[in-house]
Amino acid sequence: MKNVFKIFLILLLFITTGTQKSFSQLKFGVKGGVNLATIAEDFKEADSEDATKMRVLYTFGAVIDFGLSDAMSIQSGLLLSAKGYSVDVKKDYDATGYDRYVINYLEIPVSFAYKIKAFQVYAGPYVAFGITGKNKWDLKGDGWDDSGDDKFKFVMKEVNLEDLADDELPVKRVDYGLNFGVGYQLGPILINAGYSLGLANLTPAIKDYADFDPKDNKASTRTISLTATFFFGK
Repeated sequence: MKNVFKIFLILLLFITTGTQKSFSQLKFGVKGGVNLATIAEDFKEADSEDATKMRVLYTFGAVIDFGLSDAMSIQSGLLLSAKGYSVDVKKDYDATGYDRYVINYLEIPVSFAYKIKAFQVYAGPYVAFGITGKNKWDLKGDGWDDSGDDKFKFVMKEVNLEDLADDELPVKRVDYGLNFGVGYQLGPILINAGYSLGLANLTPAIKDYADFDPKDNKASTRTISLTATFFFGK
C-alpha cells in the first residue's frame, strides 16, 4: 500500500508542477458511464467463497487531461464510483433469493495515456475513499422469509464489534489499486473501456479477536468500466 501511495503522490506532484508551466496543454471534461462490479474473495477458513455476480452500477465526475506531448498525457480527476457485487442464493443453501452489496467511493485516478491518432491505451494507480454503502437481501425458505438492509461502517484498519449497531457491517474505508484500459477519441468525446484491479483487502481486523486474521479473509474489488468523457474547449 505504501508503494502505491508513493507512486500516486509523485504523479499528482508531476501534474501540479506541469500545470503551472502550461495551461494550454490542460483539458477539462465531465465523465460518466457504468461499472460492471464484482469482488474477488479468498477465505482460507471457509470451504468455499460466495458465487458472486457482477452488478451494473455507475461512475461519473470531473476529469483532466494534461498533454505531455502529441502522443502522451496524464489523466486524472475526481469520480463518484459505485462498486459492489451480488450473490444469488439458491436451493443448495435451503433458501432462495438474493444478497446485494454496493459501496459509493470518491475515487482519484492518475493514469498515463499513450495515443496513436484517435486510439489510446492508459494505465496507472487509483485511490478511493468509501462514503456510503449498503447490503440489501431478500431470502425465502421452507416456511420462512427474511429481508432487510444493513449499512457499512467505514474503518481504517480495525473495528471493535461492540461499536457496531445491529444494522452495520464493518469495511475498510480506503480502496486502492491499478486502472488500465483503452480509449478512442471522437471529436471532443473520449470513449473508454477499462478494468480496475483492487489491491486493498477490504476486510478489517477485529479488536479482541486475535484468532481472526484479515489476510485469511481477503476481499478486493474488481471492476470493468465503460465510460464517455466530454472535453471542453479545443
